[in-house]
Amino acid sequence: MKFTKTKFALALAAIIGLILFTAPPAQAQVTPLTLSGLTNFPATLAAGATSTVTNIVAVPRYGGLAVSLPFNAASGSGSVVLGGSFTVDGTNYGCSPFTLIGTANGTTQVMLSTNWNQLQLAGYSGVNFTTLTNAASNGVLTNKAPTVNRVFYNY
Repeated sequence: MKFTKTKFALALAAIIGLILFTAPPAQAQVTPLTLSGLTNFPATLAAGATSTVTNIVAVPRYGGLAVSLPFNAASGSGSVVLGGSFTVDGTNYGCSPFTLIGTANGTTQVMLSTNWNQLQLAGYSGVNFTTLTNAASNGVLTNKAPTVNRVFYNY
């Protein structure tokens, strides 16, 4: 069989098509980019107290969010709760409330964290982190610079 330029071009196009349109790899987390510090929370919070503030972070169009709250308490092992809610329109933050719960370990630093991927954030335009609560059984809570990072995923 004679191998013509047309057949060669078709074979080359088929190979390029296979390379470009193969199935995507499994999801993998890639290096985060810090978007914001949750700066409105107090540096310390008394036992049994709740701080209510506004910390609005835009939801990235392509990517997820990672929230990190490092903390320690003067004593105790009660819960520490970070609360907030999402918005779909950028104005009304009452939809889809959430709470992230961690447990203090006395003076040992603990990290309260979570990740939301872009599929979990689909349809939301922002998130407002509004409350930080320290259990009554803990001593004074020391908040050590909570951050929100944009997390990119490979699909």
